[in-house]
Amino acid sequence: MEKGQDKNEDLYREVLEIAGDIPDPYVRTITFARLAIKMKENGYKGYMRAFRYAISSLDYIDNPILIVRAMVSIARYLHVAGAEELSANMLHRAYEAATLLKGNVKDRLLVEIIREALASGRGRDAILYATDIEDDAIRNTSLLEIAKYFTKKGDLRSAKTVLSSITEEPTKSQAAFEILKAHLEREEFASALSLLPKIENSYWLELALEETAKRLKEASTPYATYEKFVEAAKELSERLGKNLLKSFLAGLVEKGEAKSAAEILNSSKLPGIAELASYLAGLLIQRPEKLHEFVTSLRLSPENFDVLAKSILDSILERRPSRSYQETVEYLGRNTENETVLVKVSTYLAKIGEFDLAEKFADPVEDPYLRSLAFGAIALERLRRGDIDGAIDAVKNVSDREWGSWLMGEILVRILGGSIGEHPERELEESATLHKKERDKSANVL
Repeated sequence: MEKGQDKNEDLYREVLEIAGDIPDPYVRTITFARLAIKMKENGYKGYMRAFRYAISSLDYIDNPILIVRAMVSIARYLHVAGAEELSANMLHRAYEAATLLKGNVKDRLLVEIIREALASGRGRDAILYATDIEDDAIRNTSLLEIAKYFTKKGDLRSAKTVLSSITEEPTKSQAAFEILKAHLEREEFASALSLLPKIENSYWLELALEETAKRLKEASTPYATYEKFVEAAKELSERLGKNLLKSFLAGLVEKGEAKSAAEILNSSKLPGIAELASYLAGLLIQRPEKLHEFVTSLRLSPENFDVLAKSILDSILERRPSRSYQETVEYLGRNTENETVLVKVSTYLAKIGEFDLAEKFADPVEDPYLRSLAFGAIALERLRRGDIDGAIDAVKNVSDREWGSWLMGEILVRILGGSIGEHPERELEESATLHKKERDKSANVL
């Protein structure tokens, strides 16, 4: 042995002697285990002596909780040192000691033991330890951790075994979701499909369907596979009384599968189609080309189409005027007879400077109130651009005596009022609503 090693031997012996004089037995035990790791890291072959001291020191701890925690710590350090069999034995001793305790104290200690078992790669031992947890919520949470452990390792069979032991929601659904996600990553879509009915919590089920749609798109799966998941979503929707197709379609839309989402929607007989279509269109509002693809692929009843059109146009009008939506807006205008929709179409077209088109879509509007809003929006935009004559000419398209007079008054006031805000059509609509209420009150009095 070299002189340097002799000196280290003396140092290690002295350190261990000093550690042996630490009065608190719990601290002394942990210190011995920590010293063992340092010795191992320094290449000292006698590091196991420190571990033996740590184990012997357990006998002097009189607090049963601290005994268990000290055992868990020793097991952890033995694992770090590579002494796997000794580590497993020590952790099992901790488990046996914990089961002698009762109630919440026992459960909390078992959770610590389970987490150490998982950190050390002993998942099957963790399953055993979890069976002795008395509190249902704590036991199920621990089983969820174990299921995640096996899922991450790719052992989905063991993960499913653990899943069958979980008894409470939403924990069971969360565990099933984690396993389903792993199947999706492997492109094992049949296995993923079989797990969907096991997810009973609506939050995790929606998340699962959305994740499934994204993975199907990434894997370029055939349409027949999509249909199987769509049917599953429909069946689960009926069972839970909630439209779960929404989450699946949202996943498709987010991946750019606008046409596929529309085709699935066309075949759906679930209630609330217009609201669902509007929601999906909202997800596409920042992608005008995909929005157009989605809208033109839909086959909706006139009533549902008008609900969708209003929703889309409201979203577009909230944004800064952009020609990128023109094709979609014109499509909406050509396929509706709803005068409120036509007002919104003409308003958008006026905002992008397409005045002839705006007047074309405004012209079929017969209701005097709505017609005044349509041509009022055109007049305001012409006025913003400094075209006073064009604004006056637009007003003249409202032939109704009452509403034509009101609109002319509003525009004349704005001619002298200076700058026009970003959304003057809103102010005009508010003024029109107020005017309508006042006239209705007057008519009722008479």
